[in-house]
Amino acid sequence: MGSPLEFSLRQRWWFLLAGLGVALVGGFAFQRLPIDAYPDIAAQSVWVVTTYPGRAPEEIERRVTIPIEIAMRGVPRVETVRSQTIFGLSLVQLIFEEGTETYWARQRVQERLTGVELPDGASADLAPVTSPCGEILRYELTSDGTIDLMERRTLNEWAVIPRLLRVPGVADVSNFGGLAKQYAVTVQPTRLTQYNVTVADMVEAIQANNAAAGGSVLKRGSMSLVIRGAGLLESAEQLGNIFVKSVGGTPIYLRDVAEVGPAPMARSSIYSKDRADESVEGIVLLRRGENPSQVLAGVRQAIDELNETELPAGVRIRPFYDRQHLVDSTLHTVAHSVSLGIVLVVLVLLLFLGRPSMATLIAVTIPFSLLFALVLMWLTDIPIGLLSIGAIDFGIIVDGAVIVGENIARRLGEATRCARERGPGPVEVPRVVLAAVREVQRPVVSSMLMVVAGYLPILALTSIEGLLFRPMAQTMVYALLGGLIFALFLVPALATVLFRTGYHESSGRLAAALQTAYARSLRWLIAHRWPAVITVAAILALVGGRVLPRLGTEFLPYLDEGPIWVKANFPEGTSLQQTAEFGKIIRQVALEFPEVRFASAQVGRTEAWTEPFPPSRIEMMIGLAPPSTWRRFPNKAQLVEALARRLREEFPTTRFVFTQPIIDMVTQDTNGTSANLGVQFSGPDSGVLLSLARRTLSLLATVPGARDVNIEQEGPQPQLIIQPDRRLCARFGVRIEDVSRLIDVALGGAPVGTLYDGERRFDIVVKLDPGSVASPQAIGRLMLANAQGQPVPLAQVARIEIADGQTIITRENGRRILTARCDIVDRDSGSFVAEAQRRFEREIRPSLPEGYRVEWMGMFENLERATRHFSLVIPATVALIFVMLWITFASLRSAILVLISIPLACVGGILALYVRHMPMSTSTGVGLAALFGISIMNGVLMVRRITEMRESGLPLDEAIVQGALQRLRAIMIAAIVAIFGLLPASLATGLGSDVQRPLATVIVWGLFSSTLLTLFVVPVLYRVLQPKLRIPASRASS
Repeated sequence: MGSPLEFSLRQRWWFLLAGLGVALVGGFAFQRLPIDAYPDIAAQSVWVVTTYPGRAPEEIERRVTIPIEIAMRGVPRVETVRSQTIFGLSLVQLIFEEGTETYWARQRVQERLTGVELPDGASADLAPVTSPCGEILRYELTSDGTIDLMERRTLNEWAVIPRLLRVPGVADVSNFGGLAKQYAVTVQPTRLTQYNVTVADMVEAIQANNAAAGGSVLKRGSMSLVIRGAGLLESAEQLGNIFVKSVGGTPIYLRDVAEVGPAPMARSSIYSKDRADESVEGIVLLRRGENPSQVLAGVRQAIDELNETELPAGVRIRPFYDRQHLVDSTLHTVAHSVSLGIVLVVLVLLLFLGRPSMATLIAVTIPFSLLFALVLMWLTDIPIGLLSIGAIDFGIIVDGAVIVGENIARRLGEATRCARERGPGPVEVPRVVLAAVREVQRPVVSSMLMVVAGYLPILALTSIEGLLFRPMAQTMVYALLGGLIFALFLVPALATVLFRTGYHESSGRLAAALQTAYARSLRWLIAHRWPAVITVAAILALVGGRVLPRLGTEFLPYLDEGPIWVKANFPEGTSLQQTAEFGKIIRQVALEFPEVRFASAQVGRTEAWTEPFPPSRIEMMIGLAPPSTWRRFPNKAQLVEALARRLREEFPTTRFVFTQPIIDMVTQDTNGTSANLGVQFSGPDSGVLLSLARRTLSLLATVPGARDVNIEQEGPQPQLIIQPDRRLCARFGVRIEDVSRLIDVALGGAPVGTLYDGERRFDIVVKLDPGSVASPQAIGRLMLANAQGQPVPLAQVARIEIADGQTIITRENGRRILTARCDIVDRDSGSFVAEAQRRFEREIRPSLPEGYRVEWMGMFENLERATRHFSLVIPATVALIFVMLWITFASLRSAILVLISIPLACVGGILALYVRHMPMSTSTGVGLAALFGISIMNGVLMVRRITEMRESGLPLDEAIVQGALQRLRAIMIAAIVAIFGLLPASLATGLGSDVQRPLATVIVWGLFSSTLLTLFVVPVLYRVLQPKLRIPASRASS
């Protein structure tokens, strides 16, 4: 049957039809693939959320958090267990190994959770299947003034959120702000005394008069009637008419001793936007793994339906943050860079190949390889995004087709000229094309395999950096495979169709002049080879010894998401209302900047699952106008700096953090801190941890480059502690349960029943009028009933005092933790952390108490992990490439000679980073790893052709010059199209270009230096390293 290449030429129409089929399947895959700006880099985790209303953090930690942590010990594939305990809420996070299936992990956790004995009133559940990257839309529920905050929140919870949850792909929708509706029985203690009624009497009466019953079925002739007792409360009037007790023959009703009616729940959150008063916000969360663009389209459609048909007049849903903007902006950046790169590639092909037909033939590699990659991306669940399709260098993809096409053009052009000189007679196009492809088939395949090998360090990345960059490497490998298939099978087939009568090469003056100048320069360098070698060695030593150490290091470049995310922590114990007033001032300051489009502030925490924030905390999203409209600030960093300076002038003692929403939530979830650097202390005593953290803060604040230095967790806050005295309780006949129930119900407003209003349900609470319990003394005067029914003041059986308690308790792997954190500006992370660690070891480590541990974490931790990975995997990859070269050439010297291309390529990449003031990062490391395989390709072509010329019998110097000249055009075309393919990405400044730019800079300028040095240095080194060659006798005789 012959070789696959011969078969493809004989059956070329079938192969071309197969190529068309691949393109059609690629178009189908494009429509099915999810599209997102960045990959989901959050860890695979499961959250156990337990609400325990009215309980302090210390009690919840003891009775809820620790039992759940103990139950989760031994869950398979769990790497870390973290927990956060705050007033009324416990969050336990289990972080699983990468690759763990989501629902398998949730099932393991649910199995353990069912065995946990929780106290009465505590309710545990698993958080929705989303991720920190899952926040895709925020909206405000506005009113023209006719609908109050309570009714707006009720509409949000009972009309808007249920409709949005029906959108496929929505995991959850959480409410923030507004007044939650309940039915309150608000009691004046004087009335209780007047009618001799206790809170316990009222609770018992409500529960006894709010019940339904079922009486089976009553048969009546041929009919059956369902018997049902309808005694559930359905209105405030029914609630107020409940009989409590009889005093002196007079019935006492709830309405006699209390105010009964709708009232707001105790608030945990306040939301405001721009200069308006309070409002209601909704946050839409994406189910993990769903297509955000499709889900957002469904959400927007649902919002339009709600606005048009379901919401009352004057109430509207107004989205103000839509992740589609980030997706669209990022894809616009990608599309602009890719399309411009493709245009430049085609222009270069036209310039060097002369004939549009051959340039077009080779350029078809680009859409084919892209569609081929989309098919494999669809099969392996890789979404379209900035670091998948956006990181493809189509110039590199066409390199194989360039080499094959250029050799076909050269050989077919020679055959056409010979045929014309011989006289009439057709050119045997298939035979010439087959011979031309065979001539370069082996170096093309081996070179492409080495390019793929260069991506192995990226494919082996783990954790955040793996989730971020592996899709890029996989997509690039897929596209390289598609480009190789096209080059070996479809380019020859198309050439036989397009050039049936031969090929007429255009020999332009530019090409001739270029070859003449190159030959002259090469002969001069060969004659002066030792000074040239010494010069190159000196450049390598200078770059490696002086330039590289000055670059600095960081984990990732700044990922611009668009909005600014501001976090402000006011003194512990600051009330929700006071914090909201501070938030109003912050919003006004932000809106002073014309670059700001909106400012929305969240105070406290929502009742949703992952926000253990106290009332003294503000989180603010600041939306920005398009950068093209800015006048005062050339970039976002300077705008953030000016805003930070202005806010710190207004609130000099407040701890501010300036970041972005997605990266803040992802790093907090994955690393335990959203800061560039965190110093985490663990141990048994919170006081000791706080002391260590404060000392570390003082140290970090004096290290140059530190900003936003503070403690990650909030400090102690005042608590009113009611401690029953068991001896006094026994003396007065009062049970501890009676004291606890008074605190739960009368002071805490714990629900005692449910009122049904159609499909809606609202809690019924019995609580004392806030004005009557405004001080510890007033609380002490509250009455309890002893076993004989006699009133006993609470102060007689309990100690009431104010003391500091924990605001939030954080734990990791069974130990309490506290983290000192800081961000790093105007300095690379690596040098900052190194200096901070040296000073810590000298000043704080010696006094670290026994039983306490310290761990350095944050973005720095990711940098260290990526550095360790590259230091192990890159040498292994270079060794693999060396073995492949040795096998390809069957010569140790030739393999070493080609391997020199790697440091030669690194020179240009490192110098470009230095000139552009870019530090070494995971992104640049990925670019260097990709550069290794790419830079090898040209060296393989050059060395193989020179060796073939020597084996043909030419003298050494002439063989070097002629071999280099014959590969000049192919190498230049391959290198220039590869450079131009990523040049737009290396210069891009749009949203989403931050990760691309360092990666593309390394590859573009690394290829530039590699090409120059391959064309001039590799031939010279060949002359130095290969002075003798044993020519096989068979070739010599021929």
